[in-house]
Amino acid sequence: MRITDATLTPLHLTLAHPLKTARGTYATRDGFLIRLRDEDGRVGQGEAMPLPEFGTEPLTLTHTVLRAWLSSLKGQSLEDSIEGIEATLVPSASEELRQRGARIRLIDTGEPVPAAQHGLELALLDLLAQRKGVPLCWLLAEEARQEVLVNALLGAEEPAALARQAEEAVAEGFQTLKVKVAGRSLDEDEARVRAVREAVGPRVRLRLDANGGWSEPEANRALDRLGWYDLELVEQPTPPEDLQALWRVQRRAPCLIAADETLATPAAVRTLLTMDLGGGPAVGAVVIKPMVLGGLLPSMVVALRAAHLGMHAFVTSSIDGVVARAGAAHLASALPSGELASGLAVGRLFADEPRDHPYQPHGGLVRLRDEPGLGLNPDLLWDR
Repeated sequence: MRITDATLTPLHLTLAHPLKTARGTYATRDGFLIRLRDEDGRVGQGEAMPLPEFGTEPLTLTHTVLRAWLSSLKGQSLEDSIEGIEATLVPSASEELRQRGARIRLIDTGEPVPAAQHGLELALLDLLAQRKGVPLCWLLAEEARQEVLVNALLGAEEPAALARQAEEAVAEGFQTLKVKVAGRSLDEDEARVRAVREAVGPRVRLRLDANGGWSEPEANRALDRLGWYDLELVEQPTPPEDLQALWRVQRRAPCLIAADETLATPAAVRTLLTMDLGGGPAVGAVVIKPMVLGGLLPSMVVALRAAHLGMHAFVTSSIDGVVARAGAAHLASALPSGELASGLAVGRLFADEPRDHPYQPHGGLVRLRDEPGLGLNPDLLWDR
């Protein structure tokens, strides 16, 4: 495929209400939309929405790198294959693969730029899948599912308001609910978790996300108390850099422990997926954030390796826009197992979410259409 045009457009998203986590409060998100056009007029779309506190590069570096990369791509020809995309994006690709996959060499920044890489990779995958006439997920796995189970993120602060949100989410069809914890006292966290469990009953799955906000002793005390509310899992209870603490907490926890912020660097990912402390895998699950891991292809590698080690995997957004969430939905559909709900039903958090896009959840599911690529109309997102 020959890239005849490559454009970069700033993307500014405003949250309807600030989202409070143990790592900070988010009111807006900034990034870039990428559009690649081929010689036949097809348009591939990608999104780069950096989140430095979760492990990506800063916004300014994302911008600088993407401008250089897109300038290099204009007028160039790439091989119509996953290997061709990898040869373009991966600095360590062999020279033979580079020569076969592309006639260009993107600049090597000397440091990780996962958000920029995610954006360009997604646009290339979208374009490649369109050229092959298949949904993007089929490039990742022939057995990809057409439906992705998703959870509802509850953002209210007060227990009564949180309970109402939980009831509304279950009425909409969500069977997995997620509550942020660790940004307040344990008594307050317990009151909020209790309110949700009492509101929805025992059959709904309930997961918590501490965003690394507890020390190891605090995490153990919290899980001893909150575990009584029949938790499905807890995401990142301890600081992300302490893998052994995460392992120890998992060994005594009453539910699955999921590593999230721990996966912020390639070195940490390798350690998590290779550490041998005895007694099974380091954690029960890994949270796959494609924006942090540098794209769908490296995310798929992490998920497959985790499955081989006996860990579950599920996909979540990084408070991203529609294009990134569309790619994440295709990734989630291709994972070895779809048992755990993915965190992709966050569109309602945004005040300026485009209307009627095909990745809105219905009945607790995101359904993938049988359309080539991402199946997103560029006009829906670009002419705003």
